[in-house]
Amino acid sequence: MIYRWVYSVLVLIAILTAATARAQSSPGETQPAVPGAVTIHPFTPEQIAKMPVVALPVQDFKLLSSGTGWVSTGNRLLLTTDNGAHWKEISPPNPNHDEYASVFFHDANTGWVLFPHSDNFEDWTFTVSSTFDGGATWTTANLPEWKYDRERGERGLVDHGTIAFADRLHGWLSLDIEGNTLFAASTLLSSSDGGRTWNWAKDGPDARIVAILAHTDQDVWIAAESGGASELDVSHNGGDSFHKVALPAPKEIAPAKYPTYDLPVFTDGLNGYEPVTYSGGNGDKSAAVLFSTADGGRTWKQDRVLSNLAESSVGQIASSTVVGSAWIHSFAPRGSQPALMKLLPMSGNTDGANSSINSYNCGLSFHSQLEGWANCSGNLSSTIDGGASWTTITPRAKNSALTTDPA
Repeated sequence: MIYRWVYSVLVLIAILTAATARAQSSPGETQPAVPGAVTIHPFTPEQIAKMPVVALPVQDFKLLSSGTGWVSTGNRLLLTTDNGAHWKEISPPNPNHDEYASVFFHDANTGWVLFPHSDNFEDWTFTVSSTFDGGATWTTANLPEWKYDRERGERGLVDHGTIAFADRLHGWLSLDIEGNTLFAASTLLSSSDGGRTWNWAKDGPDARIVAILAHTDQDVWIAAESGGASELDVSHNGGDSFHKVALPAPKEIAPAKYPTYDLPVFTDGLNGYEPVTYSGGNGDKSAAVLFSTADGGRTWKQDRVLSNLAESSVGQIASSTVVGSAWIHSFAPRGSQPALMKLLPMSGNTDGANSSINSYNCGLSFHSQLEGWANCSGNLSSTIDGGASWTTITPRAKNSALTTDPA
């Protein structure tokens, strides 16, 4: 009996001691489970209300259909279905807090995220997370191991790559290999089961892959760079073999002759457009040229020219998009809203001397000639009237939680 009484007294003392400690704790702390540790108490609603609203920097984005699109902030993935009025968190699980290497969505329900990870910033491994229900659930797949031996001079991977899918099943991704500008290279992988498994591709460009367009499960287009020069490569047999596409600079834009290739844009299985920015040098003007195809990209012809642009270097693209038959360029003098230049068929050679293009380009994604998004240095804007007016739709957060409050 005496032992039971002593035990009861000790328990009572412990309870009173814990209660006293809680009462003496500051409002922002709770007593930790581990002696010596400090546990931060969640902020009160009053404290949260006083916190600033922060605009989340947009790194990548895509308007998928009217009013529906996604943005990536680097390690968060957000979706809107009302043209940016509200944003929904759809980020895949990311226990290591890794930055995304690449994001691709085929539609609002079907998307993939390429993750790099390293514990020493030297030996990189990659995984692909896929969703088929708009981000409600995600499945993660490991990529095949990249085997190399530094002692024998073999090169490892770095944390860069890009991913693209032709449909819900067939996709390609690239991983960058260590090297300097002159020896930059990438390796290419493909999937035929929606990203659940990946295999090394049979062929690929001998260059660093910048972007991939999977037009069909057989037609794969790659913008790449090698030795400081840009190139466009294509496979018409599902990646079994690739060849370079060369589009000579029109004579009227000389001395601009060094191309930087963007990915082509196809309006259907056969018809499409390829935008190319040509640079000169030594202060020479640059130019942007749009080529067109009617046979799935097997042959190209000059369609429209935007000449007399500001000087640019190889690798610098005059940001544009093709919607229907309209070729839309963006520019925005610093501190102002985006401005658009639209070149329609039969525009011929257009003088862009006063456009300020190249000085402050904005990334573009358009659903129609009227409805589109522009990302200017991380600030996302929307237009529904072809650029006559713009609305800021950059996602915002307070205490890391999404909010509709203005920044």
